[in-house]
Amino acid sequence: MRNLIFLFVKHGGFVTFVLMELLCMFLVVNNNTGQSAIFNNFFSAASNSMTNQGDKVTQFINLSDHNDSLARANSRLLQERDNALFIQTIRRDSIQVPETEQMFTFTAAKVTSNSTSLTNNSLTINRGKKHGIKKSMGIVGVGGNGVIGIVKSTTDNYSRVLPILHSQSKISAAIRRNGYFGSLVWRGRDPMKVNLVDVPKHANLVIGDTIQTSSYSSIFPEGIMIGTIDTFWQQAGTNFYEIDVNLSTDLSNIKYVHVVENLMKKEIEALKKEVSDE
Repeated sequence: MRNLIFLFVKHGGFVTFVLMELLCMFLVVNNNTGQSAIFNNFFSAASNSMTNQGDKVTQFINLSDHNDSLARANSRLLQERDNALFIQTIRRDSIQVPETEQMFTFTAAKVTSNSTSLTNNSLTINRGKKHGIKKSMGIVGVGGNGVIGIVKSTTDNYSRVLPILHSQSKISAAIRRNGYFGSLVWRGRDPMKVNLVDVPKHANLVIGDTIQTSSYSSIFPEGIMIGTIDTFWQQAGTNFYEIDVNLSTDLSNIKYVHVVENLMKKEIEALKKEVSDE
């Protein structure tokens, strides 16, 4: 009570002034038609503005939830594609029977940070160890179109990605039409172009040919679109082509991605190690 009295003594003049102003405004608005109309219009406009802003916020939240839901649905559909399955023929009672086993799984993720203007760019997604994400998993675009990069490191809830727009990125890729393959690298120039190197000079190349992930990758399913051939030339002093590839995915405008896990990768890597040890 003592503090309340002290507060009133200290600020009572200002409080009284504000109350008198509000009283005067109330009397003016209630006793004058013109001022009443002006106040009502102002109040109505302010109320509508606040309502509209609230609706926009609600729509944004709902849209984000909707996008998350679509991304998860896309992940489930990608796992049903042939290139995500291990298809084999087994023999049962003298009859050959086709059998499929899940080889690749997809986890939807949202991009939280990204760069495309540097020599060594970076990208971060909102999925980490808690979501089963591990180092060296692949990252592809929404709908399984476009290679984005490879997981470099993880925390509980986030993962840092080494994108294809990085000087250390090297991904196996092939020409869809004839199967010739090479390594996909980035020279640090145009963020919409990468280079396919070490393609033999006897390969029949055509401008516009589709470049896709190859069957030699243990990180990505075969057949994921990367881009198309723009130009090509023979590397000086070698028997190989270097190819400029127009990317099919604009990495500067990606919001959602899919993390790819090869469920048979350990088995493949074990065989590779066995061969290298011989």
